[in-house]
Amino acid sequence: MTEQSDPPTMPEADQAQVSIIIPALNEAASVGAVVTALRDRLPNAEVLVIDDGSTDDTARRATKAGARVIQHKQQQGYGAALRTGTLASGRAYVLFCDADGQHAADDVSRLIAVMHDFDMVVGSRNRISHAPLLRRPGKFILAGFANYLAGVQIPDLNSGLRVIRRDLLLKYMHLMPRGFSFSTTSTFAMLKTHRRIEWIPITVAERTGSSTVRQMRDGPKVLLLMLRLTVLFEPLKVFLLTSASLFVLSLISLCIDIANAEDRGIGDTTVILTLSTVIVFLFGLICDQVSAIRRELHER
Repeated sequence: MTEQSDPPTMPEADQAQVSIIIPALNEAASVGAVVTALRDRLPNAEVLVIDDGSTDDTARRATKAGARVIQHKQQQGYGAALRTGTLASGRAYVLFCDADGQHAADDVSRLIAVMHDFDMVVGSRNRISHAPLLRRPGKFILAGFANYLAGVQIPDLNSGLRVIRRDLLLKYMHLMPRGFSFSTTSTFAMLKTHRRIEWIPITVAERTGSSTVRQMRDGPKVLLLMLRLTVLFEPLKVFLLTSASLFVLSLISLCIDIANAEDRGIGDTTVILTLSTVIVFLFGLICDQVSAIRRELHER
């Protein structure tokens, strides 16, 4: 992970290759300042605000600040907004940035400065970044589960500040959810297909207004999403864990049967657990082969 440094002087040619996509839902209090800061720092980049069905003055203030605005008539979700922006962009790279004032224009410049060397560059929130206390336990559990499923240490799973090659992102667009898990999905998709990823330390400020993310509602959805993506890209990892758990249970059941051998032979529970172990393992092998064939066809 690259250490944080002073923002570089950005060549006009690099700026001109980037569309900065800002999803916004009722962010009238901050979106104007965000767009202004980005346009001042990166005057040759396209700034594209996707107004996801806002009921306030978001679209007008973004337009006044100099952004190109696309409006959803109804709220469709964070991921849907990023999808709309990506499809509307005609530039080589898309950069996702929040409309709530958390991301600094200088940090955006740091990501753009190294984007040519990687398929995706992610702004990794450092320890002094603002983070609500109530979310920290959930983030810790989520990060541990994600690191196991991904097989690597992920500095920041779902940072909203990232720049991605547009042509590559379009390959995985069918996997991207309409909700806020777009960031998590793009991270997993890139990791599981062994793309070149870099994490750049950033400092995130306290957001303006309230977040629409709810930990108790959205946390389990993210866990399920990561499990589904792992089964899609690397199913054997999930099936091996399940098979190993069943195997341990079958051994425990067998030991109990042996201890009670005078009363009965091998019990039905032991037989069922043993057969389940074998079936799950073999099913995992089949899924792994299907996944490998699918990836090969998709990457052509």
